[in-house]
Amino acid sequence: MELQFIDQSLSRIGRSDRRIIRSHVMRGKNTGKQRRSTKKQRNFAELNSILCAPRFGYAIPRQVLWSDLCATSFPQELDSQSMGLMHRWFFEISDALFPPQFCTKFDIVKSIWVNCILADEAYFHTTLAISASYVDFFQRKPAISPKNLHHISKAYALVNIKLSGPFPVSDSAIAAVVSLAIYQQVHHQPTIGMVHLQGLYRMIQLRGGIVELMKENRVLAMKPLRLDIELAIQNGTPTLFHGNEVPIHSVLCDPDASSAHFPGVTPWMPPIMLDLLSFSKLLNATEKRPEPKLDPLDYTETLLSLLYRLVDGSSPMEASTKTGGLCEHVTYLAMLSFMTTLLPEFNRAGPSFPLLSDRLGSALQDLCVTASWHTDYNLPLMLWILFISGISGLSLKDHHWISPLIVDSCTRLGLKNWTAIQQQLSQFPWIFTLHEAPGCRLWEDVRLGSRENLQDTLSR
Repeated sequence: MELQFIDQSLSRIGRSDRRIIRSHVMRGKNTGKQRRSTKKQRNFAELNSILCAPRFGYAIPRQVLWSDLCATSFPQELDSQSMGLMHRWFFEISDALFPPQFCTKFDIVKSIWVNCILADEAYFHTTLAISASYVDFFQRKPAISPKNLHHISKAYALVNIKLSGPFPVSDSAIAAVVSLAIYQQVHHQPTIGMVHLQGLYRMIQLRGGIVELMKENRVLAMKPLRLDIELAIQNGTPTLFHGNEVPIHSVLCDPDASSAHFPGVTPWMPPIMLDLLSFSKLLNATEKRPEPKLDPLDYTETLLSLLYRLVDGSSPMEASTKTGGLCEHVTYLAMLSFMTTLLPEFNRAGPSFPLLSDRLGSALQDLCVTASWHTDYNLPLMLWILFISGISGLSLKDHHWISPLIVDSCTRLGLKNWTAIQQQLSQFPWIFTLHEAPGCRLWEDVRLGSRENLQDTLSR
């Protein structure tokens, strides 16, 4: 056989020939390797934009190492798109629950949740349904996609089998029902979520109660507690797990905090205001330092403990019967609204807790129309309540009376710019990384509205 050498001089081989040669050479090198589709990457970016960015500030997204879960074997074979979505979901929901600016990395790969999805087909299907739902919402799809419907239907069937089996109150059974309740929250159906929570409550009682479950599995026990709090706020109903019986504590709050450390606190304010101040001060300090961050479970336990105390103190559906009257009721609702800014949101179209926003708006309006609030109410506290209300759910468009109240309060306090306003607000619970940007936008909107009103008045 005669060998012939290819002359690669510029005069003999053109650009198209070189492209063919390179393609032929690289074909052998790329054999067996998977190419990542840019179309699939869009789905990951969409999920990341939903989960990774908190409602009221910025996030520090962590790098996802695809090798962390690539060697796993799921209960059902997944296509590449579902596999990528599953990988992304685990890491982004972890950052949504345990914000990187405050918490150390929660090792989701070694957590019970990955064990559940690998060992339990019901939990596996519900997780896929939840993650697919977020992408559907982001793309504004009007109906549930067929893939989403397939996964959630499969999950319900498998959960029913599990609950009628020999281990109906096992850890995996509790985790599966928790995931169904979360799915209903994602789809804005808190009433159905409440049915699942009531079932969870009975299951946990059969396990010896929430105290016993907390001892056995702290990570698992805090999931139904979080659901209990969120559904109580959404539905305006009492919590199923009573606050005085819940085995969680404000472990990150300073037990020695007193009103002397916080000049904005008035004598009649409830003690929990001090804990909220202590917690927000800790979060502000933690966000500024590179290390050490907070333990994720300690962060969650403190968050839930404060929320339970606030919900016990002022149900969003009930009128005020406390000794502080309307002033104290408005303050409780504002503190509760402040705490909800630390919870993941399930709805981008409006407030995550519309009932709480409605109750706060009505109570605040009732307070402000009384002639005595100018003299009887703490003016710096009123300014904080107005800003927390504006960034947590009360829009200026629907509550136009907020703007003149903010302007009047700032004028009487001698606050002329955002720097001075924020310094005043930081005397109360205020988390800079969450509240600075929306607070500044609210102030700009108030100023713009004031200028427009002034121009309208002068033109008449």
